[in-house]
Amino acid sequence: MRKIVLGFCCLMLALGAVQARELQPYRGGATPPLVLHDLNGKLHDLQDYRGRVVLVNFWATWCPPCRAEMPSMRRLNEKLAGKPFTILTVDMAETPQEVSAFLKEVNLDFTVLMDRDGKALKQWKVFAFPTSFLVDAEGKIRYAVFGTTEWDEAEAVAKVNELLPAETK
Repeated sequence: MRKIVLGFCCLMLALGAVQARELQPYRGGATPPLVLHDLNGKLHDLQDYRGRVVLVNFWATWCPPCRAEMPSMRRLNEKLAGKPFTILTVDMAETPQEVSAFLKEVNLDFTVLMDRDGKALKQWKVFAFPTSFLVDAEGKIRYAVFGTTEWDEAEAVAKVNELLPAETK
């Protein structure tokens, strides 16, 4: 499975996916379940994040565009500190040791969910890395981007802000 996903990642690179893409309205139907353990073994269920806007990002440490996108996600998280906003990253089929080493290398503190068997990848219909979804406070996917984006640029920040509950803006 990892070789197939790596092939898609390389294909995305070849097609210019390293250039930032815009968030697009999501037209893929209902939000799939997302119930996975994090690096520390704690179970996370996307439904438990109701009331918060959630950026769900599918990635892998061996994916160059994924690695390039992470710093802008960190800056977005800093810009929205104190707001009901969460980043959940979903790593595909790597060991906790590989992911932990990467997080230390780039100084990130996101919640990383481990999709060891690719079940979430299939349920969310992810076919290339990185793929990201913005989920609103009611748990509905509102935007998606297939490829990288600069999460801390004005357009992306504005789309996150528009999804925040009115009483927190």
